[in-house]
Amino acid sequence: MRLRRGPQQFASRNVSEVPVGGTGSPFVGLNTTYPHTQLSDGASPNFYNVRLFARKQDDRRVSVGTRKGPGFYSVPLGETQDQAETSTAGADDQEITTTGWVADSFTAGATGRLSKVEVNLKNGATSPTQHLIVEIYDDDSGEPGTKLATSSILSSDIGSSYAYETARFVEAPTITNTETYWVVLYMQMGGAGSYNVSTTTNASTGLSSANSGGTWSSTSDAFNIKTHLATASPFLGGTYYNPSSATAKTVIAHGTDVYTVSDVDGSTTSIKSGLNASAEEYNFDQAEDNLYFVNGYDGIQYYDNSTVTVVSDPQAPSDPKYCVFHKGRLFVAGQSSDPTRLSWSDFADYDSWLSTGFVNVPQPKTGDPITGITVFQDNLIIFTEKTKYILYGDDPGNFVLRQSSGREGCVANKTIAKDPNYVYFLSNDGVYRFNGSQDQLMSDGIQTEIDNIPDKTKCSAVYQGNYYRLYYPQTGSTNNDSCILWDTLYDFWLRDSGTYVDKPFITTEDTLVEGSSRMGAIYYGEQAYSDLGKPIEFKYWTKVYGDGLRKIYLRRFIPSIRLQSQPYSMNIFIDLDQRGTDAISYRLDASASGDTWGGGETWGGGGTWGSETVGVPQVFRGTEAFWHQIKFEQTGVDTPVEILSYVLQIRVRRTE
Repeated sequence: MRLRRGPQQFASRNVSEVPVGGTGSPFVGLNTTYPHTQLSDGASPNFYNVRLFARKQDDRRVSVGTRKGPGFYSVPLGETQDQAETSTAGADDQEITTTGWVADSFTAGATGRLSKVEVNLKNGATSPTQHLIVEIYDDDSGEPGTKLATSSILSSDIGSSYAYETARFVEAPTITNTETYWVVLYMQMGGAGSYNVSTTTNASTGLSSANSGGTWSSTSDAFNIKTHLATASPFLGGTYYNPSSATAKTVIAHGTDVYTVSDVDGSTTSIKSGLNASAEEYNFDQAEDNLYFVNGYDGIQYYDNSTVTVVSDPQAPSDPKYCVFHKGRLFVAGQSSDPTRLSWSDFADYDSWLSTGFVNVPQPKTGDPITGITVFQDNLIIFTEKTKYILYGDDPGNFVLRQSSGREGCVANKTIAKDPNYVYFLSNDGVYRFNGSQDQLMSDGIQTEIDNIPDKTKCSAVYQGNYYRLYYPQTGSTNNDSCILWDTLYDFWLRDSGTYVDKPFITTEDTLVEGSSRMGAIYYGEQAYSDLGKPIEFKYWTKVYGDGLRKIYLRRFIPSIRLQSQPYSMNIFIDLDQRGTDAISYRLDASASGDTWGGGETWGGGGTWGSETVGVPQVFRGTEAFWHQIKFEQTGVDTPVEILSYVLQIRVRRTE
């Protein structure tokens, strides 16, 4: 059989041609189930920390862009200063650049979660153009060993005079008493100029490296750094309390207390202490300007914006775990003493309970406990582990309990979220949505991700911003550290990494609040292009192009990107024949150009005012192989990537 070169062919993936979600859409989200070679055009097998969006309402060009991450809301509970070196004896400047790294050790004085580090910093002789990265390492024979956490301090927060600046850690690594750890500082890649950290000759624990941490040398001094630890126990739940005659406030639970959170400085105030330390989850609902909550141990309690009161009626359930208001009554379930019982209060009197005000779902001692309750389409939906039931009616006299025609059960109340049309939930075999009569499996394209969740009962979810967000632990993790998102507008999945979130909730203004899975803290969601300072790892891999029968010569690859105010570099890899290694690699430097106010250019001087919006297309070349896959990757703080389109120019060999 003789082979000859075929005609030149072109493959274009220009996202302006087809709207997202439509037939043949160029960007259609994540698919981890199908083989890379069998994906539809625009589907990606590796879609990390990505959003698909249009920047403007009238902008038809939909781009693949970096997601935003959480920002500071509350001071972590139990946060105290652990170690500090504040002496300025023999003070001098230690320079920090992109390749000139510095490190200093500290010995923990207690065990807890490292919540933040403060560093005494100022700008160097030449103003820095990138942010300062702050990393935590364990000790390896007197030098930084394994990296435990990463954060940053924005360049805009560092001035010309020394001041202590804060780096917060969303990972909040566990720090063990008497163990040695390292704080490592360097400027984010792609920057110029330098920072200075102040030093002291009181100690000689500081190190410096001229080759980005490859080798370390003693500086014969120490750096001015403070470390802070928070209580090493998870966030237990929260809600937004909005009484009609008082200022709305956030209420959270942690340890054995329930707290309110200040929207001014993030400080917390206990409103109820001495609660059961075994509680793992708090659930809330509001009626009559009172906020009711349950935790599975301490009965039913309510907060009236002044004090917390326990419902004292002896007929009231003593240990419910779930609560919701429906038809003028408070419904509770999840009692450890009677896990199939659904109980309710008197009408409009939530302190009064009758011994006959309950029903077993479907009957007692079935071995299928109630796992969650929610109101949907004016009915009460009761989930069990294996199935679900619907309570119809508006009074105990006409209550009717029926098994739903959609019979999928739910693993945990925390995974239930809803929009006006559907209830979304996690079952043992996938993510479903329920429309009031039928269940629909949503997770077929990411089933491998769902199947690999080690403990589905740790998952939690929220509906916000047209996304069903499910936070979960990856294999090997004991805390939630990842998130998958179902786009309810365009019907595709996305995936985030580095999201240490548990029991999220929303405010009345639809603001996302994310609880920490590592400590008693909450964050405002979708705030900036970092995870509380941690660099975001952007990954977008295309499908694999080719059929395995004919060799394809990739003549040119041309991406189109939108420039940002902050310069960044993006790695582009062309993987050949699904090897996963030895890919052709390129580095795309994206830096906005143009003259700025105060930059020295004069009117009529020939300069272009302002930065370009879209970068000048750059051409990259491939080679010949049976299969090609393009991989876009970039990790950074405040360096959002936006890929508008890309074009592949190929030539195909064909058989005769």
